[in-house]
Amino acid sequence: MKKWFLYSLFLVLCIYMMSSIAQTTEDKSQGSLAHFKPTLSADLKELIKTADIADGKEYFMRKCSSCHDEYQSETHGKGPNLWNVFGRKAGTSEGFEYSDAMRQSGHNWSFATLNYYLTRTERAVPGRIMNFRGIRQDKYRAKLLLFLSTMNDTPPALPE
Repeated sequence: MKKWFLYSLFLVLCIYMMSSIAQTTEDKSQGSLAHFKPTLSADLKELIKTADIADGKEYFMRKCSSCHDEYQSETHGKGPNLWNVFGRKAGTSEGFEYSDAMRQSGHNWSFATLNYYLTRTERAVPGRIMNFRGIRQDKYRAKLLLFLSTMNDTPPALPE
């Protein structure tokens, strides 16, 4: 029994160490948006092009609307209003108090940067205030990105 316990403990430690090494490797190649320029994979581009806007709006309403508005307004909720988020420099929506990390990240919001941010927010902007871990499944992010792109005075072209 004691050997089994020690063996199990050894396996758990090995798995933990391997995941830590993988995490460290990922973070070096894909860090903060202040220093990393993400791109979209061909698969994700296709998911965005074929996504259903109504599904994206439904996902937004379930996951985002408690903090963000989906309509054009100069007021903010708990989070900044997302109208015209595409093309906007991060941390610059007038009247919203952003974290220093978001204001200093220096990137503009695009399909690629929003996708990267929404995948794992803490990796993309360490020290951000937004209490949201991310959306790991590409199909849900694609639907949300498509819907967010419609929330612009001049919606951006879909990624090619």
